[in-house]
Amino acid sequence: MALRTVELRPAVPSDDAFLRRVFLDARRGEFPGIPAADLDPLLGLQYRAHAVERRDRHPRAETSIILDAHEAVGTVTVDREGSRVHLVDIAVLAEHRGRGIASRVIADLVANSGRVTLSVWGLNFGARRLYERHGFAVVSEQFGYLLMATEADG
Repeated sequence: MALRTVELRPAVPSDDAFLRRVFLDARRGEFPGIPAADLDPLLGLQYRAHAVERRDRHPRAETSIILDAHEAVGTVTVDREGSRVHLVDIAVLAEHRGRGIASRVIADLVANSGRVTLSVWGLNFGARRLYERHGFAVVSEQFGYLLMATEADG
């Protein structure tokens, strides 16, 4: 079976509902057993706080919509400054996970960049394994988060 085409397109203001949906979908798994009706208002507050923090910490970051066979399935945010590339965030909707979509996006980013850095919660073992498969290694740890980086030659 051939791999379907994964493409990126810049996020635009009309994508806000989709960006929120992806964020909520990614975070729901962190709160097992809590009904969506109770959890979604809390996650909505977290989404707004996350967006503000991301703008403050990464003002140049660009968010793209991940398209799999022309269907919006996730988001990726990358902060570039000169040769510095930082993967701020990547998330794929649950119903599209396990098909290598995030892996293809990360592989392309690494192949077309010099050194790429990212920060990940240390207990997010699935994400850590994904990043390690793409050549990321832990550089430092602070407050439970790991700074990971690829080698400078991509």
